[in-house]
Amino acid sequence: MAEEQIGIPYAWGGGDRMGPGPGFCDDGNGYLNGVCTADSTVGLDCSGLTLYAWYTASGGTVDLPHYTAAQYRTNRPVDRGELRPGDLLFFSRPDAPLHHTGIYAGGQAMIHAERTGTRVARLDGVFQDPRWGPEYAGAVRPAPQPSSPGPRKAPASRR
Repeated sequence: MAEEQIGIPYAWGGGDRMGPGPGFCDDGNGYLNGVCTADSTVGLDCSGLTLYAWYTASGGTVDLPHYTAAQYRTNRPVDRGELRPGDLLFFSRPDAPLHHTGIYAGGQAMIHAERTGTRVARLDGVFQDPRWGPEYAGAVRPAPQPSSPGPRKAPASRR
């Protein structure tokens, strides 16, 4: 499901269970070269991508929050050696704890929505990547939550 989103524009705050959506600008996020572009872009941010992909792939049984840290806290941690495609990868640095998430695609690759001005992309060799490798903070494997509303037919992707 995540691979089907490759090429969708990044939009800060964009995306929900239904797929790509308009973003917004706040506190310096959503701007490109000093111009707010998120509010005029239909797309996905990193946690919007992960929540949409998991909601759709699970038939609506996995309903992640649209916030990176909450996605980490509400799911079961997975050791790096036990990663499976679909697991969520998380990244942090001292000035930005848990600031990014992506979907493990297997073979040390991830699908992610990186930042304003980019598109959803596949990154091979994520653990060796000079940017993302040192910022890797852990992974989780989402599962249906006890309060999950149950299986639903997810809508078709909007493009």
